Amino acid sequence: MTKLLRRIAFFILVLVHFSFLLAIFFERINTPLIIGFLLFISALITHAYFNAPRDEEAHFIEDLYVILYVVTGALSTYYLSVEFKLGPVIAAGLIGTIASFIPEFNKRNEFLRELPASIYCGAFVGMTAPAVAEDFRFIIFAAFMTGAFLILSKNIFNGFGGKLGTIAFGGVAFTSLLLYLFF
Repeated sequence: MTKLLRRIAFFILVLVHFSFLLAIFFERINTPLIIGFLLFISALITHAYFNAPRDEEAHFIEDLYVILYVVTGALSTYYLSVEFKLGPVIAAGLIGTIASFIPEFNKRNEFLRELPASIYCGAFVGMTAPAVAEDFRFIIFAAFMTGAFLILSKNIFNGFGGKLGTIAFGGVAFTSLLLYLFF
């Protein structure tokens, strides 16, 4: 079941990103070379995804903590950005810096192991513009979706820069798509 969920999450993430990129390129340049390039990159990413080593052992409690950390990072970043008018970059940087020090207080706690990366991923969700995220409910749902994508992408794309931001973008874009389609 976990393999099936990982594949579904992967294809949703790729489709969201691919559709976003296609929209940008069709708006600017309409050329078969760009489409061919996108298909080539998608094939490479798919190959890397299915050949990456994975830890298939599921840890339900750890996964719940990951989602909680992502939601916490997203809400705190959005709150600092919008309510205190710090701006999204300063707010995300502040939340990410604070999160990086939390595991140092209790090095034996295994649940704090995932905290810095998860909160920082949530901070990317919290950077969403108020024009896109009208209220905190959007941020909570987008952070929940991002947390689910983060859990399903464990041990995938390790060593590639931008993994957390890409996952956060996928969660926000998927949430926006759902709201557009159903509300």
